[in-house]
Amino acid sequence: MTRIAALMIGLLLVVGPGLWLTDVTVPVPKYRKGGLGDFLFLAQTLFAVHGSVLIGVGLLALHARRSGRPFGPNEVFMAGVFGVCAACFAFFGGGSLYGIVKYGSFDKVIGNLWGMLAIFWGVLGALVAGGIALLFYALRGPAGPSSAGPGTRQWSSPPRIPS
Repeated sequence: MTRIAALMIGLLLVVGPGLWLTDVTVPVPKYRKGGLGDFLFLAQTLFAVHGSVLIGVGLLALHARRSGRPFGPNEVFMAGVFGVCAACFAFFGGGSLYGIVKYGSFDKVIGNLWGMLAIFWGVLGALVAGGIALLFYALRGPAGPSSAGPGTRQWSSPPRIPS
């Protein structure tokens, strides 16, 4: 029952920010020009939010595969949040450096709403990271690797010695 609830809430947290961004980023039908150009900003924001979370989770999976260490849902959430933070720092740092070099001003490229953009990016990224962590918890089977590592299970009885 817990895994079913985690699966439903995880799906809601992964899909919910995308549905909310659809209402915010896609222009109303009166102002649409037609074609895929109306949905370009939606695609960019979904790529920024979901992509930065998936980059963090992908780097965690790569590190775990190389080290041979299993990882749990808490580490998946933290990796997603760290991926969002790294993408925010890279975007705003690169944009501000570009603005200073080309225009001589920090605000010419990013604008004055960068703080609000960073907050929304962080909150939506944390929601998506939480959803992916819940999906990871719900979809990993009972036969998955234990968090304690191999060879650390307790035996209910000592092993038999053949005579």
